[in-house]
Amino acid sequence: MGKTTYPTMTVTKAQVGLPKLCRDKRTVLITRQDIPVSVLLPIEEYEALIETMDLLANPKAMRTLRSAQTNKLRYRTLDLEDENFGL
Repeated sequence: MGKTTYPTMTVTKAQVGLPKLCRDKRTVLITRQDIPVSVLLPIEEYEALIETMDLLANPKAMRTLRSAQTNKLRYRTLDLEDENFGL
């Protein structure tokens, strides 16, 4: 298994310690025979990943972000409730 920055745990240990793992809200890489099989993520990290993927998949949002990075666009607040982020 390659080097990881996350704590690793076997499936068996994760099953036994699941209540504590959920309370601790830490990211844990779960392995079976030293092979990664799952990742346990706190809900906040999962939601942040999904939000980032939604932004990256939205061509209009990406054009806007690129324009902002090159200072060709004034600051605008994104509406995260709108599927097009209010753009």
